[in-house]
Amino acid sequence: MTTEPDNPRAHQGETDHVSGEEELEHLGYEQQLKRTLSLVGNVALVVAGITPATALLIIGPVALTQAGTGAFWAYLLAGVIAVCMALCFAELGALYPTAGGQYPIATRVLGKELGFLVLLNYAVLAVFIPASIALGFGPYLATLFPAIDPNVASTAVVIGATGLAMLSISDNAWVTKVAVTLELILLGGLIVLGLSSVRQPVSALFDPVAATPAGTTTAIGFALIFSAVTTGLFSYNGYDAAITFSEETEGEAKEISRGVMVSAFISIFFQLVPLGAVILAAPDLGKFLGAEAPFTYVVESVIGPTGNVIVTIGILIAIFSAVQAIILAFARFLYATGRDVAWPMGASTSLTRVSDRFGSPWLAALVVGGLTAVLTFFSGVVLAVTFTGVLIAVNYGLIAVSALVSRMRHPGLVRPWRMPLWPLPPAVALLGVGIAISQQRVIDLLIVAGILAAGAVYYILFLRPRGATHWRDPEGLSAAVQTETAQSGQREA
Repeated sequence: MTTEPDNPRAHQGETDHVSGEEELEHLGYEQQLKRTLSLVGNVALVVAGITPATALLIIGPVALTQAGTGAFWAYLLAGVIAVCMALCFAELGALYPTAGGQYPIATRVLGKELGFLVLLNYAVLAVFIPASIALGFGPYLATLFPAIDPNVASTAVVIGATGLAMLSISDNAWVTKVAVTLELILLGGLIVLGLSSVRQPVSALFDPVAATPAGTTTAIGFALIFSAVTTGLFSYNGYDAAITFSEETEGEAKEISRGVMVSAFISIFFQLVPLGAVILAAPDLGKFLGAEAPFTYVVESVIGPTGNVIVTIGILIAIFSAVQAIILAFARFLYATGRDVAWPMGASTSLTRVSDRFGSPWLAALVVGGLTAVLTFFSGVVLAVTFTGVLIAVNYGLIAVSALVSRMRHPGLVRPWRMPLWPLPPAVALLGVGIAISQQRVIDLLIVAGILAAGAVYYILFLRPRGATHWRDPEGLSAAVQTETAQSGQREA
């Protein structure tokens, strides 16, 4: 790939009516996946992958442990960053609507080296994120059926979700529409439950406290709140998957922008508001913050065990739907990396296999699901989200830089959708991400640094010497093919 090459529509009259397929062809790719997904279906898959209910109830307790009731502030700040990031993704995603999602954007704007680092971070997330979500299924199911092995149950969910992910995108969207509707009803119920059972003053949200070992509370500072911001970003993460599904979404390229923004707002609202409502409904903040399952503690205190069973069933449905949608998204990402030959030739070619019947990258889905199943089966606890949150923050920072550089370097480039208030959104996002990263644990920063170093070694030793055949430039290859075809025609003539 090259750095934001000339676009056939560049410097032409501005137009909002650019089809996704036309934009894909301009980027040098052939349409291989089937465009059978509506915008509503796209949003349903994205929201299912974000899974606000599961993210709040599995990742939310991590933020509560980090920052106490300051988790509300952390989620609020993360929400501001997420909106700014969504605006960046919306503009750049409509400009580069490919299944690769984040990495083609960074590659075309910032260059192949930084683009590959974004790809590498996302590849690591493809292993850890679905397993992190899947591992929540077993413990919740065990509260209803104690004899069940949590890891076996979680692994079974991954296997079932992988089977569905190998089918057509439209069939998967139908399943997730039902699941997402139930999930949002559940979260709406938590909001009503919390606000109708307020037991704490509103100051509990604005004067944050954390639990002490003795079960009491103590005031906390902004440093702890900022340390939990990346956890909030991880909890909201996934709205950019609307770009990942773009090659299968019908309509104009700007529809991808709408998908990103709608998904982001749904994710933020249905996590931030329930979080605040549950904190206010806690009978005792010390016990709430010290509880192993703080949300369950509040629900049981308000409506008893029966209500908790209802919430648990809703969470189980949400987790299955989330694992299914996440595998779908990462399968398309892996498909794109194979198409761009980011791996050894045999592996890259295999990842691009598309089912003739379902139009899905079935082998890529099998790889994601298989790795997730193995990790889920052998993991005894939910995987750490602080480390993955740093990876997400690094990628967000590079996308924010891309949003700034793209406008400055190519001001005349026709964009199907433009963010309002530029350059404020990417600047705010970049500032917020930088502050959040600066407050992270040293061990998490070292892990991410190690990943980036390993990626740099792979790039230097393997990809760079094979630049003619690997990590390819679709526009350059398209031009080369056209030239070769023309020359061949002249020789025949």
